[in-house]
Amino acid sequence: MNPDKSKQAVASRGEFVKLRSDILKISKDVKGQFGFYLKHVESGKEIAIDADKIFPLGSVFKVPLMVEVFRQVDVGLISMEEKIRLEPRNMCIGSGILQYLSPGLELTVRDLLTLMIVATDNTASEMLWKRVGIQSVNMLIRDLGLAKTSIYLPWREGFLLSMGKGPFRDLASVEAARKWKGMNDIERMKVLNDIDRDYVSLTIVDFRNQYENLYGVKEEKKFKMQREYDQVFDNVGTPREIGLMLEKILKEEVVSSGRSKEMLSMLMRGHTASSIPQFLSEDVPVAAKAGITAGSVNNAGIIFVSSRSHVVLCVFFKRLEEKNPEKAQMAEGKIARLVYDYFSKVRST
Repeated sequence: MNPDKSKQAVASRGEFVKLRSDILKISKDVKGQFGFYLKHVESGKEIAIDADKIFPLGSVFKVPLMVEVFRQVDVGLISMEEKIRLEPRNMCIGSGILQYLSPGLELTVRDLLTLMIVATDNTASEMLWKRVGIQSVNMLIRDLGLAKTSIYLPWREGFLLSMGKGPFRDLASVEAARKWKGMNDIERMKVLNDIDRDYVSLTIVDFRNQYENLYGVKEEKKFKMQREYDQVFDNVGTPREIGLMLEKILKEEVVSSGRSKEMLSMLMRGHTASSIPQFLSEDVPVAAKAGITAGSVNNAGIIFVSSRSHVVLCVFFKRLEEKNPEKAQMAEGKIARLVYDYFSKVRST
């Protein structure tokens, strides 16, 4: 072997080890549990730090839901131009604009996908999920071989559970979380069906007022209680499995080439809450989705280092000790910049 090439290989390995060390150092500035997965798609290089631990996903769950909608479009079960009516029973608080619009409005599947990904609209995700079937996303996930990710909880029902609705109304948050953890999938689905039925007539105004009375207009009250609920009443996944799903989207392994490009295009437009691009140049394409709840800050995406170099990056924090998502977002942005700088200097293979 050429001695110069051998030295270069050793130096390259050393720089990659340093990248991992620098990522860990940044993560330690945030008081919470850290999970990380990185894969350079072309070379296969990976860094995994607690990448197989389960994390609440927040709005990152909208990526698998998007994939399932596109899959059903691909096989002809639904159409991108099909119209779905906005109904009070599907209107959800939190992110998004649809909750403030009038019931009866009809939106196409394409409209709802755009709102869900670009504007992280919770009502749009509710409408799409009910249209394709609550169990369909988990079936897709299992078909892809993702064993730890579980996507089953629409956010309208999730918010109501976090407000003490349903069978846990007389329990403290810790006890409610314990009981939920002890339920199997069938028992949980029964709870969700009961909530959907029992609160079908709850108006969005009453929904919002009750939530704000409990947690504050800016969710500034009862952080520890809210965190206890949000860490449990959420869809869950691992950094590695979400990263593998993003890689499959990039490689066009789940749906057709055209639909895969549409998904990436939507993810590239939805940077409002994502920390990944914040310290990157505006001319660096990033397809990303963020998920932020009480105690969790997640960012999952693909950095297009060049046309022949792509990095899948999932940076997750959970059980944050203080209500300061900005600190975690700052750390995630710094990590993304480190990763970009490293791979922009190495030749893709």
